[in-house]
Amino acid sequence: MSKELFLIIDNQLPDYQLLIPQNTFSPIIIPDLPYDCYFQENNLYMGPVIGFIPQEKFYDDPQQMLIRFAKYEEIRGLIFLFRPKNINRITNTIEGYYFEPKNKEFIKGLFPFPNVVYNRISLSKKTAKLFNPIFNYPNTINKLKFWSLLINQPDLESHIPKTIKYVNSKTVLNMVENYTSIYLKPSNKSQGKGIFHLKKNAAGYQLTDGSFNTILIKNKKQLNRVLKKKLKGSYLIQQEIPSIIAGKKIDFRIYLHKDQNKEWFLSGMESKIAKDGSIISNFINRENMMPGEKTLHQYFQLDSEKIEQLKTIIFDLCKKAIAEIEKSGYKIGETAIDLIIDEELRIWLLEAQLNFAAEKKLSRSDAEQLVLPTILPAPFLYAKTLAGF
Repeated sequence: MSKELFLIIDNQLPDYQLLIPQNTFSPIIIPDLPYDCYFQENNLYMGPVIGFIPQEKFYDDPQQMLIRFAKYEEIRGLIFLFRPKNINRITNTIEGYYFEPKNKEFIKGLFPFPNVVYNRISLSKKTAKLFNPIFNYPNTINKLKFWSLLINQPDLESHIPKTIKYVNSKTVLNMVENYTSIYLKPSNKSQGKGIFHLKKNAAGYQLTDGSFNTILIKNKKQLNRVLKKKLKGSYLIQQEIPSIIAGKKIDFRIYLHKDQNKEWFLSGMESKIAKDGSIISNFINRENMMPGEKTLHQYFQLDSEKIEQLKTIIFDLCKKAIAEIEKSGYKIGETAIDLIIDEELRIWLLEAQLNFAAEKKLSRSDAEQLVLPTILPAPFLYAKTLAGF
């Protein structure tokens, strides 16, 4: 939002200070905040003005998210929360709550369209087009698309488990014949929901779900009946990568964020250790969670030098994977990538989580919260750069 103003020189004001009447941009407000400003020709730019679209639960109670604003002194300007229903396309105004740093409060107001939007929800294309730039849009990528984007890249194809779309039991049988054990995963679900593990053995087949339930299947005909009953919606079939290290199933998650130079950095690394007998390491099936570096030392018996070398390789692979996703039209400022490190220290990329659990970790264990001071404030630093400040 812009408006032409006439300048009056007042020598009684301190240097580098402007007074702007509160009703200058009525009915919107310019909160009393520390702004960055710059002149370009006869234009004075004040900001940054950053719009943030959180999940509804956290919009309704933003005090839960205070850690997101821990680096406000580096960002400055106006950061306001809103939901798509708060947008008025006629007046180009948005209702929401802005962060007031002195008292760490969120105050209701009517605001102009922001310089940039940081998105954390599933957003319609029509709404997303209202903002430029916007990042974390689209905010989901299913497992099959992730695989199809990366499998033909020479630097990545050897780090991607074989993955195909589930069509019928014949596609499952072909995969289990080739790899002995496979995963059946819903294309668009997260948190381990709907996942099955299928293993071929001397007696036939063994199908296990995420709740530790196992079905012993004698033949192909019976397998066909069971799969038709169990698999609802779109599924994919994925080669199992052995991830049992020192008797434990271990998965890793890498967090990546863009910095103020628009460059990726590794913002966190954590490991998920599954309960005994579980086919997955997601929240409800998890025995423990710890920093990735600690797991590499404790379970993989690696020294600090080897850990740093491995992290460099992981970071390089993840950046290449993200680059391919961005080429397909995604606007990304942060992501998490789930991966496995096998006994031979080979890295296998499983999927990208563009809408990973972030604020949800605030109500979980101390181990889950270890990465939060790094990953939660980071997007606003990148947003400030996109806003031109």
